[in-house]
Amino acid sequence: MDKEIKIEKKGDEIPVEDLRELFGVINQEVPDLIKNLFASIYNAETAEQYAKGIATIYKTLTEQGLPQEMVEKLTMKYANSMDILGKAMENKFKDRKGEED
Repeated sequence: MDKEIKIEKKGDEIPVEDLRELFGVINQEVPDLIKNLFASIYNAETAEQYAKGIATIYKTLTEQGLPQEMVEKLTMKYANSMDILGKAMENKFKDRKGEED
């Protein structure tokens, strides 16, 4: 965002025109910001690194002689912790869908 907005506060009030301009910029910039964020997180290279990380932790835990059940649980915890943003968005969409029903 390279647009500068000057808001002149008068007492405890912010002029409607200033708010309108601010929200206009937010409306234009935020969707692109979110789109770019997802594009940088969810691309083929990132997915490949994510899969390699899961495979590496599974292999390392197995090589250390941990019980199979523990290896699977720890690997799943690792995999889930790496996908925090995806889970948050999934939950948000579920919440919205529940509101529409």
